[in-house]
Amino acid sequence: MDEIEVPAFAGGPGKLPPAPYGIEDLPSSQSRRPVVVDFSSFGHLMIGGAPRSGRSQVLRTLAGSIARTHSVADVHLYGIDCGNGALNALTRLPHCGAVVGRNQTERVVRLVNRLKGEMGRRQDLLSDKGFADIGEQRASVDEDERLPHIVVLLDRWEGWVPTLGEIDHGSLTDELQTMMREGASVGIHLVLTGDRTLLVGRIATLTEDKYGLRLADRSDFSALGIPVRKVPEEIPPGRAFRNEFGTETQFALLAEDTSGQGQAAALAAIGEAATARDAEVPRSRRPFRVDSLPSRISFPEAWELRDPDASRSRLWGLVGIGGDEIIGFGPDLAQGVPAFVVAGPAKSGRSTVLLNFAHSFLAQGTRLVVAAPRQSPLRGLDGTEGVLKVFTGDDIDEDEFEELVDQASLEEPIAVLIDDGEILEDCDAESQLKKLVSRGAERGLALVIAGDEEDVCSGFSGWQVDAKKARRGILLSPQESSSGDLIGVRLSRSMVGGQVAPGKGMLHLGDGELRTVVVPG
Repeated sequence: MDEIEVPAFAGGPGKLPPAPYGIEDLPSSQSRRPVVVDFSSFGHLMIGGAPRSGRSQVLRTLAGSIARTHSVADVHLYGIDCGNGALNALTRLPHCGAVVGRNQTERVVRLVNRLKGEMGRRQDLLSDKGFADIGEQRASVDEDERLPHIVVLLDRWEGWVPTLGEIDHGSLTDELQTMMREGASVGIHLVLTGDRTLLVGRIATLTEDKYGLRLADRSDFSALGIPVRKVPEEIPPGRAFRNEFGTETQFALLAEDTSGQGQAAALAAIGEAATARDAEVPRSRRPFRVDSLPSRISFPEAWELRDPDASRSRLWGLVGIGGDEIIGFGPDLAQGVPAFVVAGPAKSGRSTVLLNFAHSFLAQGTRLVVAAPRQSPLRGLDGTEGVLKVFTGDDIDEDEFEELVDQASLEEPIAVLIDDGEILEDCDAESQLKKLVSRGAERGLALVIAGDEEDVCSGFSGWQVDAKKARRGILLSPQESSSGDLIGVRLSRSMVGGQVAPGKGMLHLGDGELRTVVVPG
């Protein structure tokens, strides 16, 4: 790549210099000229080719050239790797917010949703300020207000279509196509590689810029508008032909070492240099992250990840960790209807969620009343300081329960934790529990109820039905789409069913956003 001569850059407010990634041959003028990413005119790009034709390497070269040429404040990179991990090396670049694989479904959904939201935010911003596109915006505002260009690199379209492309009736593919139609003007660009299916599919109509590397059948070049007679019999890796014109192009390597390890090492070196160069760029101008959720985490580790501001209330409880930058999530039961529902099938981890609430409340000096009518880890809380009572029968005496909860105040709150709640639906203390749900917030009381998704909070009336009105809760391995009613959300069929997997859940905090979280334990 160092051998590519790039023309002098004229500059201008907000403009970015071109980033070279290849050379094209111009026989008519007996000359060659660099192939560059020039964001003043760059939209999207598609590169078709057979396996081992250099598709993944083009993306690595593009990423390396962009990172070497531009500040992390001006261009952000994201990778979707539907191949064998060739894009993982991009994570060494400070410009890269995430590289997600096709087997990381939840993380891909988060990335696509963030990009969709960012596109909408930018469209509103440009419209409000009267800018036609990102170029006008960058030229007109102060440097620290300029929108960065976002480049999404997707490797192996043929790996996307049968896996991620099938999720929720193809919704992710629809979102990518929307980005290709509307994203370029607001600075969101897609670069896709794939086999011939990329060049002949519906998505191929959404950009004019395409290249063909060596294809399995020379006749496939007709999809690029290139006559077969213009295509040589032998095409080396990295050699491509531009659509319509058939211009012969050689994509560059990042280093002389042509091996995958050599190219990854070159990317790492570019990343180190860019990190040092852009050390002063503030966090607010760097790419948003889409971190990978750990498979397991302990409660003390998760407790350290909570947001100090959000968790200031003594009725805030840690449910799980999640989000794009991995933080602790949980409800503040001092706000709104003071109830939270934990639902799922047997062995899905309901009692673990309740234990995490118990640890959260006790750590903040909140006293507990516990009910565990079946064998439950919560019974082990009996005798713990701050635990006023552990009910273990299939009923709760109303007078005793009332005496306990009457000790609560806004300064000294009490939380009631109930496991296997469906057993206690018609308990003696039913009227007190109904009062707790309806007016407990005024008295420093809160309720967390866990139970089987098919039975808990069922029916048309009663204290458990009232608890659903909080529209807050967590679903653990839900098996029915109707379970979304328990926590105030709608679930699609693709979100339910499958094997029960303790440790993960879908959390709703009443804000309309459904988050996937890992439950500590």
